[in-house]
Amino acid sequence: MRYKGYKIENTPTDKFTEMVTVIKGKTVNKKFINQKKAMAWIEAVAAESLIGRGAKKVKSELSSIGILTDTAW
Repeated sequence: MRYKGYKIENTPTDKFTEMVTVIKGKTVNKKFINQKKAMAWIEAVAAESLIGRGAKKVKSELSSIGILTDTAW
């Protein structure tokens, strides 16, 4: 199954019959106890990315109008 650019594969074990693995390229390879937990993690990663990009955008807009002159922020 694909979800927001990530591939979710079933990888059950004896103890965790609903275990899944989240894969994205060669960099992300995480295991979760069920599909619901994997999807929640993917949503959290996407939210953190949006927040990070929003902060950069606000900083550049403030510096372009002259309010932010210190680059240490």
